[in-house]
Amino acid sequence: MNKESSMEQARVEVNVAAFPPEGVDQLCLQMIEAIGAAVMLHRGGRILSVNRALEELSGYTRAELLAMDFLDLATDQTRERVRKGHGENLAGDAASSRYESQIKTKSGAVCAVEVHLSRIVLEGLPTVVVSLRDLTERKRADSLQRQMRRTLNQIIDGNPVPTLVIDAEHKVTHWNKACAEITGVPAQELIGTNEQWRPFYAEERPIMADLVANGAIESGFDTLYEGRFKRSAVASGAFEAEGFFPHFGESGRWLFFTAAPLLDDDGHIIGAIETLQDVTERRVAEEELRNAQAGLEELVERRTQQLSKINQELAGDIAKREAAERELMRRNAELTALNTQLSDAKQQLVQSEKLASIGQLAAGVAHEINNPIGYVHSNIGSLEKYLEDVFEMLVAYETAEAAIGDPQTAAQIKSMRELLDIEFLREDIPQLMQESKEGITRVKKIVQDLKDFSHVDTTDTFQMANLHQGIDSTLNIVANEIKYKADVVKEYGELPEIECLPTQINQVIMNICVNAAHAMSDTERGKITIRTGCAGNNVWIEIADTGSGIPAEILAKIFDPFFTTKPIGKGTGLGLSLSYGIVQNHNGRLAVKSEVGKGTTFRITLPVKHVEGAPVLQENSESVEEDWSL
Repeated sequence: MNKESSMEQARVEVNVAAFPPEGVDQLCLQMIEAIGAAVMLHRGGRILSVNRALEELSGYTRAELLAMDFLDLATDQTRERVRKGHGENLAGDAASSRYESQIKTKSGAVCAVEVHLSRIVLEGLPTVVVSLRDLTERKRADSLQRQMRRTLNQIIDGNPVPTLVIDAEHKVTHWNKACAEITGVPAQELIGTNEQWRPFYAEERPIMADLVANGAIESGFDTLYEGRFKRSAVASGAFEAEGFFPHFGESGRWLFFTAAPLLDDDGHIIGAIETLQDVTERRVAEEELRNAQAGLEELVERRTQQLSKINQELAGDIAKREAAERELMRRNAELTALNTQLSDAKQQLVQSEKLASIGQLAAGVAHEINNPIGYVHSNIGSLEKYLEDVFEMLVAYETAEAAIGDPQTAAQIKSMRELLDIEFLREDIPQLMQESKEGITRVKKIVQDLKDFSHVDTTDTFQMANLHQGIDSTLNIVANEIKYKADVVKEYGELPEIECLPTQINQVIMNICVNAAHAMSDTERGKITIRTGCAGNNVWIEIADTGSGIPAEILAKIFDPFFTTKPIGKGTGLGLSLSYGIVQNHNGRLAVKSEVGKGTTFRITLPVKHVEGAPVLQENSESVEEDWSL
């Protein structure tokens, strides 16, 4: 018995008397195993028998299935229908039936199946034979085909290119909106008809799609298109042609149409598709171009003569331009050389300002060094005298060694010890040495600060630096310029290390502090307050003095190169200009506010992280807390 005959069998009666019960079970199992479809037997409750195909379809093992009710395989939506249908079949109301349903697999998935029910008598009892055929692939294929059909319809109908499709019987199956718009005939008038010729021609005749659907017989093309057609270079079996249709539009339209065959899987023609393209503008443009060409040729001849004359004039202009370019290059070379000289001069001015600053400080530094050197020298002189006394005492002791028992000698040694006051020397000499060390330390610190300020052993690369340490070092250098004029008050805030050129920042601090000292009154001691703080990604330094202040009329000029209010020979006028340039080079901001008779405050704002090419901080920067003037 083959698979199909087994599925279609309506009723099978088995003579159970010829077989023992176990034989009946074995025979039944062999029969349903021979069927290719999934099969189970039941009598309205627990499943009696299954084959391997049902195990594969459901995912359950044979033991799991034989422990289940046949309704356990039904989904919630189909359970009542399955119960009723199987019950009717078991009762004999329907010998066999066929319908589509769903079952639940062991994984929880829902599988579409075709169900075939047959009623048999097994072991004297009515039994339902259920065969199940998996419809998943067929359902998927049907869905895919419907989706492809919808997609094709959407593509054709939504295509802006006018398109029509006919089938093998030359009936119109598609007539998209663009085609209806260009022809003026809506799709509902043509779909399903053989009147695709009507929008184009006054009398019935094949259109290009009809000829292609017939196999693209070129004799038909020669008759209807009179050599105005050609085979498509893009699509195999397709043809192209152009034609004028006077009834389209207000004054007619030129259409370019292409027709290609539609083939089935075996390569047989089952229809044709034709697209239309309005080329009226192109044809009109070609006509206008031909008309313009004649006039253009005449114009070209006339212009050629004019051009010859212009070329001669242009040759003279080119010669003049080349001469001008050579002169421009010469002047550019001169400007480059002058720019180099100017750059060198600027560097010399910067160095001159530095040397002037160091020279101005040299006398004060010498004075500061002389003080500790003075008492170091004095202490060393005293120490030398003390040591002479000690050596003299030692000589006396050496002399007394041979005659230590002589009372007169012993008295003499004792008198000398008391005269030299050995105990005092033991106490004073260490103190003298300590003072000498402190003096030498001060000298070393002053020299080191002077060395740091003069850029020794430093580079011109940005590096992380402690601003407070730099300010303290600079104040130590300029102490002689300030200490006789003002007191320095430090109001340091919390500052992170910043990326900068430390020696250049020290130069700015020195220039402002020295200017502040020079602004103090000769009769009243002033005060210089140095404040620091941090705001966002920037830090700021304020240097405020109680000096004479800067008049408003010159406040805007103080950063100009060579501008100075000092007497001739007392200043170069470059200190604040260089300071301004240094701060700008750090992408920072140098601002000032001043009031005559009350003093001046400079504010330096610097970014914590130096970014090459970053914009300079502006007045509305978040680091500026007050209204400052540049």
